[in-house]
Amino acid sequence: MTFQAERKSEPILQIKNLVKTYPNGTKALKNVSFEVPKGAFLSVIGLSGSGKSTLLRCINRIHEPTAGSIFFEGQDITHINEKHLREVRKNIGMVFQHFNLIDRRSVLNNVLMGRLGQLNDHFLGGIFQKWPEEWIADAHEALKIVGIADKAYVRADGLSGGQKQRVAIARTLVQNPHLLLADEPVASLDPSTSYSVMNYLRDLNQKRNITVVCNLHFLSLVRDYSTHVIALRNGEKVFEGKPTDITEQWFKDIYGADAKEVEIN
Repeated sequence: MTFQAERKSEPILQIKNLVKTYPNGTKALKNVSFEVPKGAFLSVIGLSGSGKSTLLRCINRIHEPTAGSIFFEGQDITHINEKHLREVRKNIGMVFQHFNLIDRRSVLNNVLMGRLGQLNDHFLGGIFQKWPEEWIADAHEALKIVGIADKAYVRADGLSGGQKQRVAIARTLVQNPHLLLADEPVASLDPSTSYSVMNYLRDLNQKRNITVVCNLHFLSLVRDYSTHVIALRNGEKVFEGKPTDITEQWFKDIYGADAKEVEIN
């Protein structure tokens, strides 16, 4: 009996020797390289200022990389033009630490903003709010999935922090992204709400096969939710592996010799 060798699937994201230097001379990323398998939940860890947020903003091209390459679904997206970038961003969702909602608009309208990139005329939905009926149905379904269907017509500024983050996740959900980038999505939330939000991200990852790259501080969350981990320190990648590979010595290498792990319960 013969066995056919298992073929390694093409990674959804490849980062090659990525460098980001800001105009003031700060080197936020220094030759960072890694791959993200399709369907993975990759956590990026490290101290504040280690380059985590810069990394995510380079991946979706909010920031222009100084050097290196970014490949998404096999395409080099490092220096593509604006038209091509808009097409690529349809498949890359982003969840921010501070939610990025429009406070004066309803929850439903904030969720529908996730589909703006698919409108031929951005002003049609953005100003006059004449969204296609099927999109409105999708937005209601997304709110149901994240547990706040009853808040659809409430203004965003009337929500709690945890509810706002759920709206941000629903906004990404209606986009149907292949890759979701989450930048410290639970940093401003209490512990119980943090786990609730992380559960929704895990559901998107496992039930909808959306690849997730998530910046996190707490290793307890990393161990509970991640399939893969990389660590940054002073803009350099200092660790890559599985959550179970992070030993006490690795923790001190990443966070410093005097650091003590704090769990979120």
